[in-house]
Amino acid sequence: MPVAIVGAGVIGLSLAVQLQREGQRVTVIDAGEPGGGASYGNAGFISQGSIFPPASLSLLKKLPSMLLDPDSPLVIRPSYLTHLLPWGLRLLLALRTPRLRRIIEALAAMNRQAIPTYRNLLSAAQAEDLFVQKGSLLVCRYGATLSEKTALIPTYRENGIAVEKIDRDTLLGLEPSLSADLAGGLYFPTNAHCVDPGELCLRFARSIVSHGGQILRAEVARIFHEGDAWRIMTPSGDLFASRIVVAAGHRSGSLLTTLGLKVPLASERGYHLMLPTPGLKLTRPVVMAEPFFAATPMQHGMRLAGTVEFANADAPPDFRRSTNLYKLALPYLPGLKNDDEATWMGIRPSLPDALPAIGRSFTHPDLYYSFGHQHVGLTQAAASAQLLTDVILNRPSFMDAAPFGLERFG
Repeated sequence: MPVAIVGAGVIGLSLAVQLQREGQRVTVIDAGEPGGGASYGNAGFISQGSIFPPASLSLLKKLPSMLLDPDSPLVIRPSYLTHLLPWGLRLLLALRTPRLRRIIEALAAMNRQAIPTYRNLLSAAQAEDLFVQKGSLLVCRYGATLSEKTALIPTYRENGIAVEKIDRDTLLGLEPSLSADLAGGLYFPTNAHCVDPGELCLRFARSIVSHGGQILRAEVARIFHEGDAWRIMTPSGDLFASRIVVAAGHRSGSLLTTLGLKVPLASERGYHLMLPTPGLKLTRPVVMAEPFFAATPMQHGMRLAGTVEFANADAPPDFRRSTNLYKLALPYLPGLKNDDEATWMGIRPSLPDALPAIGRSFTHPDLYYSFGHQHVGLTQAAASAQLLTDVILNRPSFMDAAPFGLERFG
């Protein structure tokens, strides 16, 4: 029987490609098209420098004013507060200094391998043309923001992340379309970006099928262990697998909770604005520090992405979150055009300590999981695939999987 992977986002598809490279049979199951969920609309950014949790104590102090600001990068819908409060308490515990240091170290160990682990997957899927490695910029309008970001450079370097502070003139030399009024920024020379995340997922899917794997369109209602196999219940019939991996993004929580696992997963919705004719050119991703979202050059235009909205997964989208990105980007990219703009919303699976869940269940035989990558799913997909493949095949890996185990939640 094959290894069954529940979830056809970039996490599940990367794992399937990696397992096939190791000679394993795979079946990927998802109700939607491959890469049709959050993977389709991400910022396309391979960000090795994303080693700090999105939340911080300084950010939490600004939370009341942010929630009252219509232009804030963070929104919490009132109907979601009851669910979010216990999740938020766990987040506060994760921000204590000893725990925070371990989280940063674990994220850095994963992110350092982001690009090296992608190389074989891209080769297998004939997708090398979708990746560009020209670094990335974090740009600041104000000197105070630049000082705050510069203070993080020693931590980046201690954790093996290449970064340098650059002044306004150097910024403009790298990206002439940027505003001349910026204070400066940080340059991450080894970062990369994907020019079409949706196409990347489709090529992974085609590679899986061409190498003998299956991709099934089906809604997984329930999974449970029966005899010496896993039964996967779907409306169109039951499937069986010797080993199963839950990599279903925000749906992973409901599937695993029925098995008694504790999964404090939040529905963190992200929005993007796609500009097919932006009127200016960037050669690498640019993160705008104050509103904190990215502009990424892609095959079909420029994508603005990176806002946060905590809300029920099935709540109607508020596409003002998308269109507002254009207004927020103008001070950084004067001359930006929004003709024929297209909006999008997807659901990030977010755990309170900013670490993904990757590992083997200690209570159920041959049950594995990989989800909860929140803002860095594309960055960490290949490294997560390598790590979990090593766990499944019971061999040493490039890092310890223990920090990512669900056991950390009790």
